[in-house]
Amino acid sequence: MSIETKLLPAILILVGVPGLAGISFGQEMTAIPEKRPVTVADTIRMTRIAGRGYYPPWFPKSGFAVFSPDGKRFAMVIVRGNVEKNTNEYSLLVFRTANVSHHGGMPRTLVSLSSSSNRNGIADLKWSKDNDTIFFLGANADEPAQLFSVQCSSGELKKLTNKRTSLVSYAVSEEGDTFVFAAERPEIDVINEDVLVHGFHVMAEYLPDLIRGQISNYEPELFAKGKYHSPGKSLQTLGLFDSRINDLFLSPDGRYLVVKTDAIEIPERWSEYEDLNLKVAFRRKRAKGVGTGILRYELIDLRTSSSEVLLDSPAVSDVPGDVLWSPDSKSLLLCGVYLPLDVEDQTELQSRRWTKFVVEIKLPSRKFVKIAKEELNPIRWDARTNIVEFQAGLDQSQTGSAPQSVYYRKTGEIWERLTDAPAMVSDALPAILTEQGLNLPPQIVAVDAKTKRKVTLLDLNPQFAGLKFGKVEEINWKDGTGQPVSGGLYLPPNYIAGKKYPLVIQTHGFDSHKFAIDGYFTSASAAQPLVSRGIVVLQMNDIFDDSLDTPQEPERVMSAYENAVEYLEKKGIIDRSRVGLVGFSRTCLYVKYTLTHSSQHFAAAIVAEGFDAGYFQYSAVGNVASNSDSEEESVVGAPPFGEGLLLWLKRSPGFLLDKVQTPLQIQAFAPGSLLTEWEWFSGLNRLGKPVDFIYLPTGTHILMKPWDRMVSQEGSVDWFCFWLKSEEDPDPKKTEQYVRWRELRSKE
Repeated sequence: MSIETKLLPAILILVGVPGLAGISFGQEMTAIPEKRPVTVADTIRMTRIAGRGYYPPWFPKSGFAVFSPDGKRFAMVIVRGNVEKNTNEYSLLVFRTANVSHHGGMPRTLVSLSSSSNRNGIADLKWSKDNDTIFFLGANADEPAQLFSVQCSSGELKKLTNKRTSLVSYAVSEEGDTFVFAAERPEIDVINEDVLVHGFHVMAEYLPDLIRGQISNYEPELFAKGKYHSPGKSLQTLGLFDSRINDLFLSPDGRYLVVKTDAIEIPERWSEYEDLNLKVAFRRKRAKGVGTGILRYELIDLRTSSSEVLLDSPAVSDVPGDVLWSPDSKSLLLCGVYLPLDVEDQTELQSRRWTKFVVEIKLPSRKFVKIAKEELNPIRWDARTNIVEFQAGLDQSQTGSAPQSVYYRKTGEIWERLTDAPAMVSDALPAILTEQGLNLPPQIVAVDAKTKRKVTLLDLNPQFAGLKFGKVEEINWKDGTGQPVSGGLYLPPNYIAGKKYPLVIQTHGFDSHKFAIDGYFTSASAAQPLVSRGIVVLQMNDIFDDSLDTPQEPERVMSAYENAVEYLEKKGIIDRSRVGLVGFSRTCLYVKYTLTHSSQHFAAAIVAEGFDAGYFQYSAVGNVASNSDSEEESVVGAPPFGEGLLLWLKRSPGFLLDKVQTPLQIQAFAPGSLLTEWEWFSGLNRLGKPVDFIYLPTGTHILMKPWDRMVSQEGSVDWFCFWLKSEEDPDPKKTEQYVRWRELRSKE
């Protein structure tokens, strides 16, 4: 009997252990209850892997388990929504590595925190050198996130910072004597005594901020605390310390800090790199002094507080931890980076335009040495042998497979790739991975480094055994340009071949290797709850990088929607007279463009907090000194003045509201989103068109709070059932909703 057979997913449910209720371990089996349809509440209660940057519903393939320096223990964070309390419950689990390879082990819940805000309760784990202390960012209830430490041996929890605002990232030196952290900047009140006397001089502020009376600075502030800095002194960077990329890389000795900053000006020569993101950035026209969205590495010397550009090239790596310091702090590795184009040799120049490298940069000279021509994820640098372990990209087709390790050894100034695993990894740590698929809910598995045997550590959601899931399959078709498009087709649990079903197209991404119970994002998407109500769902890839910020962008996506409908109709799966569309964020543009330009009739649609290339967003919502106006200009093809206005009248969906023949629900999250969506709500109302507006005052772009998700996602299910199937939920709490919608129906 194989070890996989011995260690089938377990369903021994732990009750009363914070964060572990509903998660199974061990080998005992219990009776499976009668299966029932999937609801939105089930998607919210789903246990997921948590951590900075892990938006629901996605599960990272690897990297979420953090090993202690001696490798004897590892930790991870899980989270599940509490619908009743409107909280997200986070648990920090610690495993003993020695127990894992044999029987999966039993984790210890070291810390449990309940977040009632939109912040992660526990995130960004780091072990100390003593192998006993774990640092993390924690936010309990609605408190701002701060830096904490907890001891595994005693369970003692300490709060290490007490900032008025939330921390977004941090780093700790090897000895634990220096901390660097980034904190949100406090909001500034618009109205004060001076303003009441002299007024407020408006320059580059956002209109939503002025209306609500508080101005936000979205660039976090950097602080250092330790042998070189007092706690109150902030660090200055040359570029904008972009809040989207908060990585902090502190040298082991605590002297140097590497950060990624937003380049205020992109060197013209960077346009020679064959990189799609850079090409998009060069297509946009930005005001002087505004961030470009292109990042670069900066090096800060904490001893002098001086900052300099580390490498004259863009930081484009997709790997979160793409920087690794040498144990002696005298050099560092950058992984997946372009090299400067300051060479005369044409062969070398051409290589640098196309290729990402792994390089070592020496300090303080900043001279670099090439190590590899590939993108590798740095894992550790062994001080004794001078061997660096990397991980190559995962083969996503091998569900649950361990990442491949690659080793390089430095001898003097020379780096060489090792053909065999060195002695330093003879007792290599198991790979802790997520095993999942389109129809396989995520489980956490351990893969032994030597034998490659796989052991199930956690069946995160054993309750799924009692749910009726619709089958998901990948489909492929072409857009209007002949380019391939892919998506995941969700079929109702009791699907009958030959029966024509209503269809809802959910937009903004699809991954054929991952399990998505609601959609690519949580906002407005509810795939499995929709199929439980007899509606086919297509979750599709519709972000085409090579046409972003061009007039062809929305046209091409519209053709992909139209061709998908035609493809599924020819397959005999759907009724093309009952098709719905969901747009979120960028894809609101695509949905609104489709509703005003397509010959395909859509029976219902939803747009949730997004960009739409509209005149109102262009003039009223964007910061006058930001790049938001140029984005609209790029998509439409000109500014909306003079002759350019003619293009706007043809291409900007907001000028074509009279063409809309589809009942539309608008979902707005937070005050700024009210202005973002107001043009369509006001315009459709004036035209007597059926439009519904849902406002979530404390919602975030990607919804986190359970009650916000219930309103958005269950609202999507109700909306499409009403318009595509003429069905109403009998819940008396929803009576007013249907009174409102029946009134809208009279406007069709």
